[in-house]
Amino acid sequence: MDDGEGFYMQPELASRERAKAADIDRLFCKKCGERFDADEATDDGWHYRCPNDDCDGAGIGTDLAAVTDVLPSTR
Repeated sequence: MDDGEGFYMQPELASRERAKAADIDRLFCKKCGERFDADEATDDGWHYRCPNDDCDGAGIGTDLAAVTDVLPSTR
């Protein structure tokens, strides 16, 4: 229940901000299933590709996704 001051919304907003900041820290390759640090996947901070030598996955949103976007949901 909100007391009119918005105190109950603050923790939720803060946690969303932290999740957004962490989005690019860890990536998941949709082609091979590997998870890795974003720093391993880029040389220039603009183009990303899977660091697995046996995989040709590339592009955030195409073959690569932020780990927070692919976490399993509870059933």
